[in-house]
Amino acid sequence: MTEHRKLLRILELAATAASFGTVYGVYLAFFNDALPVGATLLGCLVSVLAFWLSSQLKDRNQDDASPASTFIEQFCFGTGVALLVHALLTYGLLARRTPFLVVFSSFGAALLVTLLRHFGRKRFQLETRLLLAGFDELSATLIAELKTPVIGICGPCLVPPSPGIPVLGGTADFERVVADAKPTHILIGVKGWEQVIAPEILLRCRMAGIRVTESAALYERLLSRVCCERLEPVDLMLSSVLRGDSRTMAVQAIYNNLAGLFFLILLMPLMVLITLVSALASGPGPVIESIECTGFQYIPFQLQRFRTTRADGSFTTVGRLLRRLRLVNIPQLINVVRGDMALVGPRPVRAEFAHHLSAVMPFYAHRFSVKPGLTGWAQAHLPEGAAANTRREIEYDLYYVKEGSLWLDFEILLDRLLGGGSAPAAGA
Repeated sequence: MTEHRKLLRILELAATAASFGTVYGVYLAFFNDALPVGATLLGCLVSVLAFWLSSQLKDRNQDDASPASTFIEQFCFGTGVALLVHALLTYGLLARRTPFLVVFSSFGAALLVTLLRHFGRKRFQLETRLLLAGFDELSATLIAELKTPVIGICGPCLVPPSPGIPVLGGTADFERVVADAKPTHILIGVKGWEQVIAPEILLRCRMAGIRVTESAALYERLLSRVCCERLEPVDLMLSSVLRGDSRTMAVQAIYNNLAGLFFLILLMPLMVLITLVSALASGPGPVIESIECTGFQYIPFQLQRFRTTRADGSFTTVGRLLRRLRLVNIPQLINVVRGDMALVGPRPVRAEFAHHLSAVMPFYAHRFSVKPGLTGWAQAHLPEGAAANTRREIEYDLYYVKEGSLWLDFEILLDRLLGGGSAPAAGA
């Protein structure tokens, strides 16, 4: 652990203690005749330790995290842990039931910790020194996204290094370069690094306090998508990371059905109006068309949407208007209520395309470990018309499969309601 991180943690502990101590002190000053002082001090001490330890657990060392997200995360998680610990103390008659103090104290502690973490990391940013263990195209992409000073490259260079980044040595010189350059971070930038750099060398670096990161992990953290280029067969066969979490999906199924039914009833007058106008203006044929798509675990279903084309494939006037207003997929709420789809998930794909792409790209099959959605993580990030970039879309979809949660669903839905991302989902 580097010295500045030790200092920051000490300051965070002091700020937490100050926040809890101040609130508890004010409470004691006004109500000291109504509660045992020892029990309150014990509750304060345990709450301080609980909040501080939880703040360290939630500190993922993400220097690029915004202060707002850090504050919300620290306050929610820290308050929850502190309240749980305080409840156990109260149950054991070791402390007074004063949970509202924990909430007020946690708010102040979260605010102070966030400020310290934000400004402290800015203050020590000049101390960050990044050493690249090898260099390839993925490393070049990541360096362009990072704002961390790069001291050099040690290891094989599969592509020409970026301008201004020196090559400090080969693989055999790795330990010497680390000792001389004294990096704070090491980025492993070559595929199959365990055959190039001995794992025990990197372990010693980590034990010395140097942060060691693999380029695929940094790619995922910076760009919020999985790096398909670095996916190995063992990741697909043995790991459960790229599969949907059954507990999260069970909770999602409840609110998906309820929300889908609510919006279906709310938008039923609009659906009836569109149906009547389309029937009069689009000529013969069904107003709502069905498209066979592949759903959860390759179970086929009939995706519903308004018909926008004539028999010759040309768009109708009503169809163009529906696409422009993004109303084509309102009937997919029927699929949500029936359980074929979710509000949030990967874009639904036609059955024939799904089997073909799964044969060409084995990791594509992991998209079907969750239900397809009306909108998704890929649609929230890809610009209009970029959905044709199948590989990029899969990377976003796999990230959703891996990190799917109620909070992520809320973030995606909020982004879509505010008009972000690309066109709404439709069967490919």
